[in-house]
Amino acid sequence: MPTFGDWIPASLYRVAPALALLTIVALLGAPTPAHAQFAFGLSVAVSDNEVLIGEPGNRVTPGYVYVYRQADDGWTEVQRLSRSGASNSDGFGQAIVVDGNRLLIGATSEAGGAVHVFERGDDGWMETGRFGPDEVAADGSFGGALAVSGDLAIVGAQDREGKAGAAFVFALREGAWTQVAELAPDGGATEMAADDEEAETETETEEAPKPAFGSAVAIDGDWAMVGAPTEAGMGSVYVFRREDDSWHQVAKLPTGSGGPPGAQNRRAGAAFGSTILMRDGQALVGAIGANGIGAVRSYELDDEGESWVARGSLLPFDGTPGYGFGSSIVLTENEVLVGAPGAGRGLGRVYRFVMDADGNVTEATKLGTAALGFGAGFAASLAGDGSLLVAGSPGDDLGAGTATIMDRSLGGFDRTKVFSEASGLDPVVGGAIECSDGMAGMFPCDKFDLISFLPNHLMDGGRGAWANDVWGWTDPETGHDYALVGLSARTSFVDVTDPYNPIYVGNLPKTPGTPDSLWRDMKVYADHVFVVADAAAEHGVQIFDLTRLREFAGEPIEFEVDVQYEQVNSAHNIVINEQTAFAYVVGASGGGETCGGGLHMINIEDPQQPIFAGCFADVRSGRRGTGYSHDAQCVVYHGPDERYSGKELCFGSNETALSIADVSDKRNPVAVSMATYPNVAYSHQGWLTDDQRYFYMNDEGDEASGTVEGTRTLIFDVQELDDPILLGEYIHDVQAIDHNLYVVGNRMYQSNYNAGLRVLDITDPENLEMAGYFDTVPWDDNGVEYDSFSWSNYPFFDNGFILVTSIREGLFIVREQGNEATANSRGSGSRR
Repeated sequence: MPTFGDWIPASLYRVAPALALLTIVALLGAPTPAHAQFAFGLSVAVSDNEVLIGEPGNRVTPGYVYVYRQADDGWTEVQRLSRSGASNSDGFGQAIVVDGNRLLIGATSEAGGAVHVFERGDDGWMETGRFGPDEVAADGSFGGALAVSGDLAIVGAQDREGKAGAAFVFALREGAWTQVAELAPDGGATEMAADDEEAETETETEEAPKPAFGSAVAIDGDWAMVGAPTEAGMGSVYVFRREDDSWHQVAKLPTGSGGPPGAQNRRAGAAFGSTILMRDGQALVGAIGANGIGAVRSYELDDEGESWVARGSLLPFDGTPGYGFGSSIVLTENEVLVGAPGAGRGLGRVYRFVMDADGNVTEATKLGTAALGFGAGFAASLAGDGSLLVAGSPGDDLGAGTATIMDRSLGGFDRTKVFSEASGLDPVVGGAIECSDGMAGMFPCDKFDLISFLPNHLMDGGRGAWANDVWGWTDPETGHDYALVGLSARTSFVDVTDPYNPIYVGNLPKTPGTPDSLWRDMKVYADHVFVVADAAAEHGVQIFDLTRLREFAGEPIEFEVDVQYEQVNSAHNIVINEQTAFAYVVGASGGGETCGGGLHMINIEDPQQPIFAGCFADVRSGRRGTGYSHDAQCVVYHGPDERYSGKELCFGSNETALSIADVSDKRNPVAVSMATYPNVAYSHQGWLTDDQRYFYMNDEGDEASGTVEGTRTLIFDVQELDDPILLGEYIHDVQAIDHNLYVVGNRMYQSNYNAGLRVLDITDPENLEMAGYFDTVPWDDNGVEYDSFSWSNYPFFDNGFILVTSIREGLFIVREQGNEATANSRGSGSRR
């Protein structure tokens, strides 16, 4: 094996002046998914021409480990492993380690965490045992990191004992794994000599826990190492040694202080100890945040076998902040392969360093793969031997995850992308589920029944698809009601005429050549839907004639767009005033005429011949002072301020304030007023009461920032349009982030992240009361999280049925109990 000298010449060191570190927890910690299918590829292993891939984040099913073998027609799944007594959300597959015919798999969410043992036989892998710590690990992190050396195994539990964490050593004795040591930092280590420098003693005096100890573990004979990548803001690696069958902490790895390789580990956010690999007296340690880019540090035992000495560093030759270089490491006979999942704007890359006999780098190349989605994180996990390499991309398919198997037995890297089948909650059709005793089946509720449900994958959403906005349309000829559902890569159409038995009709794919988008928005005018997408390159505005949905004859149809409006590219939202036949694109920022992110006004009197009409932006608002509007409601005014009667007004939620504009003259729009409020975080969206006296607004950032005690709804009195007044706030009994809200008569319908649909009685518009709710995220405690939540709702159908989207779940149809039909007063400027 090479001895790893100085790997990269000093001239190639790149020291970033500022750090923009990847979120360490996303790469190191156990996933906290709140959706059905998550993180295929978070863990990987290679053994005897087999590839094993973990998928630990499933909510509807247990975690799985998939086994692939190469057949005549390519790589094929031959086995799917789960633990005995498997249950949903068990975290099985969080970590995988293979040693010959023995396989250990961590299940971090199973009763505090456990490791399951499998043995390989003629019929594949069979479970033969299970072990855990003598005392249950705290917070369910045991099994999140694993390593094996012969009959010894080490298991990390980064949340053990609060933030400090722990690691456990097990020995295989008489066929059973027995705990022989619990490792924890003792705070009194002596740091070994770095390079040729003299040893220096560094006594830890800080009494605070050492964060994330146990995030990474490694073991090699009588030596073990445990990473604490967030300790003191920089990270540490603790060294333990076995003497007389007892394990003792003997040192912390030297981070060095004489040059760039050492200095990088002493910077805040270096995350030294993110990953550790040990073999035959050598150790490689990842510091995924070193200089904001990442690094891998090399160590070896000295000639006496007593001390670990730093030998050099590997750095990405083209690295920039956010690369996460060092997130995964593979060592073969003459090369080191290092994962950088943040490279390529989050697509991910593998860096391959070929070594000579003296351990010097002779070749450095970069590997990637095609057909990955935004934020795929290719090589967040990595495993391989001389002929096979597998790289996990747990962020691909919007978090469902994929993996790439690279076979180089014939020279080069022959790539095969593998992934699990799309899955999700079962549909609910054929009959309503009544809300009784606070539940409608598995969904928390109050006074709202579940009428039906379609998961994303049954609306052609594809694997890992996100649902986002939703709107509705009633066919004036047939009377059929349709849900228009925004998904990551398309707009799907569902016939909800019979709300108990919704029918997927077809979809309109995204603009060709544009990326998937988390933000798709659509509105309707004159039987045409207008669709925009954010962070979506040259998406433009798709215009589709909804009467074509009548072509449906039983088989879903993939439709083509009728008209593409190209004077704007990416945009966050689109607003339509049906009374004036004008559309307003807002939040445009990806090219074309962005109007500063304010109102991009389009005449859509003839929907198939849209005409740009002008811009409006109140530069007193918006985070960048450009008048950026996140959302708006545009109406022909009939409210109490007679000065503006008959004028066309737009009420904009402009990130930092409420903005009111008179856009009657598109060539000369005028700012009427602007209003701010306490604890502004992100003015997101709002809606007028039917009499246009009050405007209710939500702020998407105040709950997450901790500036409010619960979900907050802002109540503005706008009877004098040039002087809006904040009358008060309604604070919900949950802490969920609020998203979209709409008003119909005396009801306000709010989609609130992890709290689902919350409905308020606004009979007294200044003193709101809870009318009921339906929580679309059954596995969350209504905390402030971003991975699954109710995005939007459409409450404007005459029959009282309400459409609700939940991003990882799909389309819900609900109805308030006792409301057989709603006499909807859609109001001026309503968005039907």
